[in-house]
Amino acid sequence: MSDLINDITIKDLVVVKRSGQRVEFNNYKIALAIKKAFDQSRQTNSEKEINKVYEDVLKYINNTYSDRKTINVEDIQDIIETKLKENGYNDVYYVFNDYRIRRAASRKAFGIKQQHKFAKAVERITTNKNSFNGNPNEILLDFGKTIAAEYTKTYVLDNKLVRAHEEGSIYIHNLDYFNLGKLSSTHMIFKKHINESFPNDFISEALDAKSEIDGEIAIDSLDILLTSLIITRFKNKFKNCLTKYLEITGYLEYINIKKIFEIVDKEESINFDIEIFNSFILNKRVSEIFEISYNDTTEFIITSLENDLKKILISLNNNYKENKKYTITIGCNDSIEGLMINNSYLKILASLDKLENVTTIFNIKKDFNNELLNKAAELVIEDKNIMFAFIDNSYNKYGENYAEYFSDGKRIFENSIYDEYCVNGRMIVCSVSINIGRLGLKYTHNTIKNLYSELDELLDLAKNALISIFETIGDKNRDNYQIIFNNNIIDDDKLEKGQKIRKVIKKGILNIGLVGLYECALSIESDKEQQEKLIYEIINYINLKCQKYTKESNLNFVVSETNKYRPQKKLMELDKAIFGIKKGITDKNAYERIDNIYQHKNDFNEFLKYISSCQKSLTGGCLTEYPIAKNCSVKKLLEYLKTAINSDIGLIKFSYRK
Repeated sequence: MSDLINDITIKDLVVVKRSGQRVEFNNYKIALAIKKAFDQSRQTNSEKEINKVYEDVLKYINNTYSDRKTINVEDIQDIIETKLKENGYNDVYYVFNDYRIRRAASRKAFGIKQQHKFAKAVERITTNKNSFNGNPNEILLDFGKTIAAEYTKTYVLDNKLVRAHEEGSIYIHNLDYFNLGKLSSTHMIFKKHINESFPNDFISEALDAKSEIDGEIAIDSLDILLTSLIITRFKNKFKNCLTKYLEITGYLEYINIKKIFEIVDKEESINFDIEIFNSFILNKRVSEIFEISYNDTTEFIITSLENDLKKILISLNNNYKENKKYTITIGCNDSIEGLMINNSYLKILASLDKLENVTTIFNIKKDFNNELLNKAAELVIEDKNIMFAFIDNSYNKYGENYAEYFSDGKRIFENSIYDEYCVNGRMIVCSVSINIGRLGLKYTHNTIKNLYSELDELLDLAKNALISIFETIGDKNRDNYQIIFNNNIIDDDKLEKGQKIRKVIKKGILNIGLVGLYECALSIESDKEQQEKLIYEIINYINLKCQKYTKESNLNFVVSETNKYRPQKKLMELDKAIFGIKKGITDKNAYERIDNIYQHKNDFNEFLKYISSCQKSLTGGCLTEYPIAKNCSVKKLLEYLKTAINSDIGLIKFSYRK
């Protein structure tokens, strides 16, 4: 973008609205209006053309209104139409003009401003030619989502927050659903379904929860979760096998089977020695029966476990919910039961096609099991959907508790409100991202103070939006939910019938996401070292703000890097329309993550040194992805992992280099 917007003429202009109200001149509104007209009339990317019309409009206003103090909103729209025709965008002109005519009719029909705005939103759905792609159910879902989002923007959120979202300063996630009470990514407890009904009720619960959670569902430490079930099943099967074999061989009437069962029931592991039954063993043949019973039981338990795990993975991956994502973590339990569960899980994962909707996170401890780690590494080479977390690093563990992640790198652990480090049963209540990339496009190193001044404004907007969303969701009561608060969230047993859920979701987190950190650094600094330094400074500055917000509101605020493509793309498109296409920064489809600032393809140590500092600073987490060659060996990948263990990194994903 040219420096026109910094001209005193435009900056000091006052816009007179149709109602007579006077407001500050807002150049973003002009760019947004032009972009909406282009989006409704064209399928292709038009940011370059949008920016051209936008620049022409600003130039005209600057030249024509240099001696005036006010400009009418109708005059701005007339100028936009003129510039669209002058540039030959007749199709866009007709869309824009038709929009103005319909808006005038709507204002006549609806005397109340909110009614007019809501009618405008509904009308936008039917006039957008992209709204009717897909089958009837998909169209109906999209229609309902849009209605819900526009209702929220019209009646629920403060207009200042809505304007910031639409203009691309912030991005309010879950806008379609939060007013309906849907929660974001959640670590569910699931314990009550780890019984003899497993895995059927477990699967049903996980699938049904998607109706109440618009985000990812995490199943934490499956190898720990299933341990007690494996022990119970093993004992019962062993007793059945032993009774059956002793009866067949004629020894049952000579052995005190009741006493044997008492001994079995007291065992706390499946790893018991047959010698504990020596006083009951009459001869070598009976000894063999005990050994056969034990071995057959082990084989049966492994087979049934593998069948259960296969059913779980296939069912979750093939679910038909709109948001399909699940995360399952394994690798923490090194008991004999844990090893059985982990080995079975990895075996099943290897036998299935790549699971797009179920991500496996393998937790690595410093005293990790080499055999298991080798198997997990093999799955990466086979291009399965698996990531690695390092629970013994400096910020993933506190006492006996450790952090768990979602597949997008988001992290829940600290709990500033209750001074309690925990994960299971907690959630990301809501997320709002701020457009850091735009700040880089607006400010140079010489005006870095202005960058931080506007950053403060964006952070306050994000905080206010998050608190507003939290209050909206928190006002829902226990009866609005069938699954999520049914012993699946920490302390949900304290919710009585009809009671609001605020006091339970308060243990979750409010997430401030960052978009365009990488491009912000590229815009302001040319030196790579200075780029890294600036990124750290911005993250740490925002951390301090989050600590302040937490103290003031008594809610858990964290900062993370936004990994979702949709906001990365939307904010980039808006910024290209406003600022034009800047080579090496905005000449792409979407904003990138900070792990792309340096791939260090030939120096994994340098990459880890850089990214581990970012991960540690981002209290809400970030996704770190390292590209490996197609011919990467298991041995090489294991070397990467061993290096990562000593680099204080929290989470990493290896993917084949594109």
